[in-house]
Amino acid sequence: MMITKNDIKHNFGTKCHNIVELFKNTNKLSTFMTKLEKQSLKDPDRYSINDYLGDGFEFLMEIFIKTHAYDNRIGITDYQPIQMNDHGVDGIGFNFLKEKCVIQHKYRANSNTLLTANEDHLSNMITDAIFTQGVKFDKENPPKVPVFYVFTTAKGLHYFTDNEMFKNHVKCFGYDDLRLMLQDNMPFWDLCREIANDFAPTKNNI
Repeated sequence: MMITKNDIKHNFGTKCHNIVELFKNTNKLSTFMTKLEKQSLKDPDRYSINDYLGDGFEFLMEIFIKTHAYDNRIGITDYQPIQMNDHGVDGIGFNFLKEKCVIQHKYRANSNTLLTANEDHLSNMITDAIFTQGVKFDKENPPKVPVFYVFTTAKGLHYFTDNEMFKNHVKCFGYDDLRLMLQDNMPFWDLCREIANDFAPTKNNI
């Protein structure tokens, strides 16, 4: 699915220290992460390191989700990031059964870490989804397709969090999942470069 700058709603494209450099010669998730972490150190007083890393990853995932809207591994359509009053949900959309769903993004520099419900505040996503975003979820008759999604550069969800707390109702795409889909995926990264170039204050060709 072809998208343009106008389809990307996350404001990182205009706030990034150097959006062109971030994607220049970037063809792997690991390269993107290395560059993002380096840029995050540039001006932490103006743009905190954690916010920079989180926003940069959310920006990348918006492009990823929107280019995989009809891929049933992802299958999220009408994705919209939430940047104001974020109480646990980073984005909303519809799964491929056209049910409203929510998305949370978690950037972790260490791709071997596991996310937990309490330490990583994942439970906030469930609460916000049901009570604020209007997601329909009945634990006695759960939806056939997930309505809770996590995209992360961590390895994934901790076993206890995934199986015992969330009862396998949260679909998580961890580092290895994303790496397999993005590693040397030239059409994807070329599109990222086109979008980055359009966001750049000066139109420097990448």
